[in-house]
Amino acid sequence: MEYIGNILSLLNGYVWSSAMLVFVVVSGVYFSIRLRLTQVRNLKDMVRNLVSNQSSESGISTFNSFWTTMAARVGVGNIAGVAVAVYLGGPGTIFWMWVTSILLAAISFAECSLGQLYKIRVDGEYRGGAYYCAEIGLGWKWFGKLFAMVTVVGMLFGMPGIQANMIGEGLNHSLGVSPLMTGIVGAIFLGIIILGGIKRISSFAGVLVPIKVGLFLLLTAVVLIANYDRIPTMFSWIFLSAFDQGSVFGGMMGSAVAMGIRRSTFASGAGMGEETPAAAAAEAAHPAGQGLANSFGIYMDIIICTCSGLMILVTDCFNTASGYIGSGSVKMAELAAAGKNGIVFPQEAVGTLMPGLGEFVMGVVVVLFAFTTILSYYYQAETGMSYILGNASESTRKNVYLVMKVMVLMVYIYFSTTTSSVAWAAADLACGMMVWLNVLMLWFLFPKVVAILNDYEEQRKKDQVPFFDPDKVGIKNVDLWKEINKEKITGARPEKLQLNSTPFADYHNV
Repeated sequence: MEYIGNILSLLNGYVWSSAMLVFVVVSGVYFSIRLRLTQVRNLKDMVRNLVSNQSSESGISTFNSFWTTMAARVGVGNIAGVAVAVYLGGPGTIFWMWVTSILLAAISFAECSLGQLYKIRVDGEYRGGAYYCAEIGLGWKWFGKLFAMVTVVGMLFGMPGIQANMIGEGLNHSLGVSPLMTGIVGAIFLGIIILGGIKRISSFAGVLVPIKVGLFLLLTAVVLIANYDRIPTMFSWIFLSAFDQGSVFGGMMGSAVAMGIRRSTFASGAGMGEETPAAAAAEAAHPAGQGLANSFGIYMDIIICTCSGLMILVTDCFNTASGYIGSGSVKMAELAAAGKNGIVFPQEAVGTLMPGLGEFVMGVVVVLFAFTTILSYYYQAETGMSYILGNASESTRKNVYLVMKVMVLMVYIYFSTTTSSVAWAAADLACGMMVWLNVLMLWFLFPKVVAILNDYEEQRKKDQVPFFDPDKVGIKNVDLWKEINKEKITGARPEKLQLNSTPFADYHNV
């Protein structure tokens, strides 16, 4: 196990090098400028599109698409991941997560809009992802196959690991439950849900994800109110240590910036392409509208991350790699000596408010956060495999999906019992590889994103409900949109619509 962990850590050193951090930040800045800060200007439209309940036999509603995306975004990376980031980078990490999240919202808008633009219909349901964007939008079939394979492997064997591990570790720490038993029981419930397909997964996410988010926000509010007198100190730690000011956390700015970018990228999933399949699965009238709705999740994601950070800072239940040991709990010195960090920090933070009960409450929260995230990861793996299989028969695809479902359950049980360091390393590697490939592709397709946004905003300025006409925007190989908006297009154009055949026409009715 230690050998595997060392190999994964070595690979992460290359994947998550300084070049990666610069690449993400530069991309976010450039996209934000070219889109004229749409992630800030169009907040009202984000909410308007979010509450749309339009759905069909082929597509889920925008609302369920949003919460399916949030199922992936709001996981243990928002709780345990932030605690690890604070441990490695100090309180200033939270400030740099805020900055990064604004830039990531522009990247999120770009990939979600493109996912909608290049979606297809498979077995009566919408499918989409970065691989479809690469092949249909750029003609890069080889790149699409590569990204799909990385997605399948990463979402089956990398990303779910840390979620399963944190459930096992959290319940073991709070209730003393065997991680193996936790893994077996969790796998049973997971299997029941994923066997129902995307409809059941999205419906489950649409119900459970808002509950887990609301519960965590309430829990954070209670902790902050109970420690209101320490709030000024908490914010001074965040802002001063972000710029290497102050004597307590001085010298951690470099780590704070790096961990802020890394954890914000991992927690939000922006740039990975993990949110693209759920965005593409929605029934929408315009790609930009769906892009705005799904990118709003970045702000909700960073709120959850901030809550995690504030919770451990205001109670002083955190340690840092530089030697700082919190005094909020008697266990902090013991945790520092054992080199433990992560989910135990917020568990101890809540424990200061509810001694003996706090660890259990946080354990339940971790289960909710991690479980729904794994569901979303599986859906992304299935979508990637759907692309790889291409025009294979429906029975072949269903058999392959069944094998994948069994595999993800086995992976869940395995990572429930492994070490957290191996689980984090596997997840980070999967995330990093997907970011490199996906953001690179976004640069080549970015002119399409600008054109889509301009068309959307032009219609909004005329007080119209935006709908997408690919001929008007000049984007080819997306004839499915002529079918989706057929009535609106023909109503806006007196002439009879002529559907031209494209190299990708076979996708539309697979």
